[in-house]
Amino acid sequence: MSPLSNNQRGIVAVCACMASYTVNDVLVKQILKTYPVGETIFVRGVMSSILLVAVVIAFGHARQLRTAMSGLLVWRSAFDGLSTVGFIAALAHMPLANIAAVLQIAPLLITAISVVLYRELVGWRRWTAISIGFAGALLVIKPVPSEFNIWALVGAASALAAALREIMTRRIGRGMPAIVVAFWGAVGITACGAFFVVVENWRMFQTGDLIQLFVAAAFVGLAIYLLAVGFRDVDLSAVAPFRYSYLLTSAIGGYLVFRELPDAWTVGGAILIVGSGVYTLHREAVRKRALTAEAAPAA
Repeated sequence: MSPLSNNQRGIVAVCACMASYTVNDVLVKQILKTYPVGETIFVRGVMSSILLVAVVIAFGHARQLRTAMSGLLVWRSAFDGLSTVGFIAALAHMPLANIAAVLQIAPLLITAISVVLYRELVGWRRWTAISIGFAGALLVIKPVPSEFNIWALVGAASALAAALREIMTRRIGRGMPAIVVAFWGAVGITACGAFFVVVENWRMFQTGDLIQLFVAAAFVGLAIYLLAVGFRDVDLSAVAPFRYSYLLTSAIGGYLVFRELPDAWTVGGAILIVGSGVYTLHREAVRKRALTAEAAPAA
């Protein structure tokens, strides 16, 4: 069996990451019915950080924890924390499938940002697809006074932070173990949760809820690691659209646990978002084939 290419490895990791995030999201959404957002983020962050540093030590990467620190990693961890805060705040007020649909603008944002940072060529077809994807996001956010949900906008901000995190992940060299990158991401999330201390009335966790949060921390730690693996040394425009698997897993999780069903606006918006993402992936494949043909030596 031939080894996976970088893009294939990234696709597998991202799909597994989205499934792990869904398990975490279902568990955390239940916790948020009783406990404040910041406290939940902070306690879960502490747990996932402890789990990840244990894995770092077990794999012999402890010495790289300090040498890993760089401005790039600090920014990536900060965006990881901001994305998490925005997502969990929105999760507390929105159905899981709805917030999942809003988050799917992240791959489109990654493509748009890549044009600026990496000079990736994006023609009018892909720009049209990106515009359609953002129109789909507006359907989910519903920017009409009678329907507008501010938390959907918070979710969109979370997607932007996630896109910037993925951009930073791509720029971190393979010499840095993914598990170390994941650990510092968990630290960034924990630090962002700590900022809520002064504005929330924290309460003591019950034993059962603490165990449930620990399970969520294990899954989010796994997801953070898979995310670090999935977006390193890959073509962002090829791997990013597979984040759309989160739409399926979150819809299943939201229905099985909370009996939530997305409304027609959300379904319509999700179709536009996914359709534009799939077309963007198609155009990327066409572009790569054309570049390969041009670079091929004449017979």
